[in-house]
Amino acid sequence: MNIAGSWISLVRALVKARVDKGLSQDEIAKGLSVTRQALSAWEQGVNFPPGPKLLLWAALVGVRMNFETATQSAMDDCAKEAA
Repeated sequence: MNIAGSWISLVRALVKARVDKGLSQDEIAKGLSVTRQALSAWEQGVNFPPGPKLLLWAALVGVRMNFETATQSAMDDCAKEAA
């Protein structure tokens, strides 16, 4: 699976976990100290969260992530900013 496919799978897992736990976007956004619109954009794949926010998002909804996944997300953010 490529990075894009991995990202889509991860986002789907995070959204499913949020919904399964009965949590709203507002609740998760508050826990992440971001706007609901920012979380919505992440969930739709419009934007990507920074690595630390990604780890916290996963923790808030109970999805296990490894450091490698978060590190790849941070590296992708840096590459986008440099472009």
